Amino acid sequence: MADLNFELWAEIDEDGFVALVSPDSYRGFIGEDWTLDQLIPCLLKNLNIGSLFIVHPGPDLANEPLRISTTRSDSTALREASSLIKVGQAGAQLTDYTQLTMAAQFAEEPPAANTHLALPIPSGVYQVTLRQFALSYEDGVDPAAELILEPVATGEVEQGFEAIPWWAPDQEH
Repeated sequence: MADLNFELWAEIDEDGFVALVSPDSYRGFIGEDWTLDQLIPCLLKNLNIGSLFIVHPGPDLANEPLRISTTRSDSTALREASSLIKVGQAGAQLTDYTQLTMAAQFAEEPPAANTHLALPIPSGVYQVTLRQFALSYEDGVDPAAELILEPVATGEVEQGFEAIPWWAPDQEH
């Protein structure tokens, strides 16, 4: 197992999501006329097989600071969500909801754009945890959340998520 130690900074995406993708195994193409009812099962399938980590802290944290590290801060989290991700030769990239929807619409579109943050981690299985410290930008908490990556023993990555953590799409409209 690799001995990792890094700290990077990014932002929660403009839609209020934090998403980390393993491009080697992510399969997100649906079709040009995809619907949300098709997208959610696609994202869940990728989450459950370890190709994607996705959590929705919410639109009130859009563009707020996100700390990415291999070590947890001492701050007390309001809530946490974790899953496993299997990183292949192409690495892992922080992506956003918009890019995932583009990959759903166009077969040749990757799940992460070259402008997204590539994480300095080798191939392997990682537990990814999002720790949320603020409820909205008005809280003035910096960072609003942190994404922690911890290597785990190599093995099968099969999870039983039935919903994207903290996302209730029917309540947003």
